Amino acid sequence: MNLYLPNNIFASIFEAVAPLDSNIKIIKKDSALLAKQLLNDEYSIALIPSLELINVEDLFISSKVSISFDGLLSHSYFYFTENERVIDKVFVRADATINEIILTKILFAERYNIYPEIILDTSSETQGGRDYLVCGNENFIRWHFSKGISFADEISDLIDLPYVNFIFASQNKESLENFNKHFEDIDRKIEDNIEKILLPLSYSENAKNFIIENLGSVYYEFTDNEIEALRELIKLLYYHEVIDDIFDLNFV
Repeated sequence: MNLYLPNNIFASIFEAVAPLDSNIKIIKKDSALLAKQLLNDEYSIALIPSLELINVEDLFISSKVSISFDGLLSHSYFYFTENERVIDKVFVRADATINEIILTKILFAERYNIYPEIILDTSSETQGGRDYLVCGNENFIRWHFSKGISFADEISDLIDLPYVNFIFASQNKESLENFNKHFEDIDRKIEDNIEKILLPLSYSENAKNFIIENLGSVYYEFTDNEIEALRELIKLLYYHEVIDDIFDLNFV
């Protein structure tokens, strides 16, 4: 069976402690491509951006494990131009997904009553004077992430619950049921071994220390709190007319 993971540091942390069977093959992809893999591979499982559910509503969702945030740690960070009064464009770059595109619009509308143009930036280099939302590992490699604004923290504050960024999903219920059996106390296992987990990863010591110091704001266990949070995200999309109806979530 194939297990598709995003190529980011939080998925790498999960991979380091996941007691998976030898018949499970891990394949890394850009986050935006993961949901498509499920449609082409019936028995596979993928860690997909949570809002991909609006495109493929009948997927089964793991009720045991996900990746959620409610603090300074985040898959994405805003970097705003200093002393800027009006934000009319936000350039979204790197490992961008449907989550960042949709939720950035909602966030600015809800918090600031402004409606900036959201531009997907595919250029190799950034330009001065622009406001950016940077997604994925690029934050921990090329940017001063500690000076950025945590996208996850902003969304978490908006819904007053953790921001469920990535969920494990599959077309096949049995695949997901077998997958779920592997996970007990995953948050504790990560917390107890985080320094060892990060040691072989090719990130700066500043990035590793930042993750260690803020590990309490990322959650791999999918509890009732996160289930409620995911439902609130879907409701938020409905209220902002991104989707026409609120649909049921197929938890396994």
